[in-house]
Amino acid sequence: MADIQLLLAGDGNRDALASVVAEHHTPITDGEFREADLHIVDESSFPKYRAAIEQYKHRADPVFCPVILVRREETPVRIDLPDIDAAEQPLVVNDIVTAPVDTQALFRTIANLLARRSHTEDLAENLREQNNELRRFRNAVEHAGHAILITNTNGIIEYVNPAFEELTGFSAEEATGRTPRILKSGEQGEQFYERLWDTICRGEVWTSEIVNERKSGERFILNQTIAPIQDADGTIQGFVGIQNEITGRRLREQQLTVFHRILRHNLRNNGTTISGRADILSELVDDEDALAHLETIKGNVQSLLDISEKAHHVQELLADSVTDDVERELEAVLSDITDGLAAAYPDAEFVVESDVTSSTIDAKVVPALQELIENGIKHSDASAPRVTIRAERHDTTATVTVSDNGPGVPDQERRVIEAAEEKPLEHGSGLGLWFAYWLISYVGGDIDIQTDGDGTSIAVTMPVR
Repeated sequence: MADIQLLLAGDGNRDALASVVAEHHTPITDGEFREADLHIVDESSFPKYRAAIEQYKHRADPVFCPVILVRREETPVRIDLPDIDAAEQPLVVNDIVTAPVDTQALFRTIANLLARRSHTEDLAENLREQNNELRRFRNAVEHAGHAILITNTNGIIEYVNPAFEELTGFSAEEATGRTPRILKSGEQGEQFYERLWDTICRGEVWTSEIVNERKSGERFILNQTIAPIQDADGTIQGFVGIQNEITGRRLREQQLTVFHRILRHNLRNNGTTISGRADILSELVDDEDALAHLETIKGNVQSLLDISEKAHHVQELLADSVTDDVERELEAVLSDITDGLAAAYPDAEFVVESDVTSSTIDAKVVPALQELIENGIKHSDASAPRVTIRAERHDTTATVTVSDNGPGVPDQERRVIEAAEEKPLEHGSGLGLWFAYWLISYVGGDIDIQTDGDGTSIAVTMPVR
């Protein structure tokens, strides 16, 4: 039932219409204007309430607030209503009925107007929800840690967030109305931008690294993603770009690569020279103590060369692994690893206990599991090396526990890996363990190392699908 206010002159007319309206709705007969679902006003009362009606309609807009004007054929009162096409919206009067009122015709008119009002209320509620969502989205974008810009379909910038201003040095006023070419450094050729534009205009997402230039002229490296903004029909309305500066990371990677190459080169060359000279001295020296010292020198030099090769091997494996973007069945992975190691270490025993049927893992973890299982054999001092692998499924994770009967991981080595940092007075030499730790952490997993008199147990927990 709707609330309908009757703004009629004369108590008799008001009471008579109220009894009719009360059959289906709730009449309001108060002489003071009230907000209601619908108002019925006659010609003689209209001038009194017109201003209040107009204010109410504008205040409630876009909700439709219907008003019915009751007009008598023989009344001396005349009301001039503007032409619908020329009138300012919303209209003051939405329908006119002639007195004496036809009851059925009045209820049909009321029903049609209230249905229209209900429809606009639903639309207004949807609009409020959309505006609230838009405000939340804008607040999130304004406070995002990444630079964000939005362009129209012609590539003209329509919006940038504060992170963009801070990153590029261009204010929102300076960037808006221009194209992202204000950041162009010249490092990328025109073909790069043509491929970018062709990709996003096809409705696809473009991701790449790019060298841009700040307003100051300083160059910086970005990891950027550009995606089309599409409506429900798939029509592109514009584009959004998200930019994350990686200049520091790229420089660190370059520095580490150069450092690794130079260090490995010098270690290999100088180590080989030292070993060769030690061999020559061994042939020239007869003193047993001196020969023992020379053997120690050669052993230590060889150890350094072995560590250098191991570091190089780990670097290559890590680089190959993190670019691998496939999935593997966990049970199949464990079977393949143990089958391969059983052939390489025929004296070793491998026991696999698993309840992880149909559990898929990120393939990046595979080299880590291989390293941990093989370590249990390579570093065992038992006459019959044995490794037991237990795989258990939880909910969204699985735990693979690798247990061996060897001497165990030294406490210092275990503490360093679990703390995930090297300290000046406490550092680890197990590159294989670091390699496994890096890959497991990369996919969001965890590693736990336990050592006792019976050997070592390393539990790897990782996400599964």
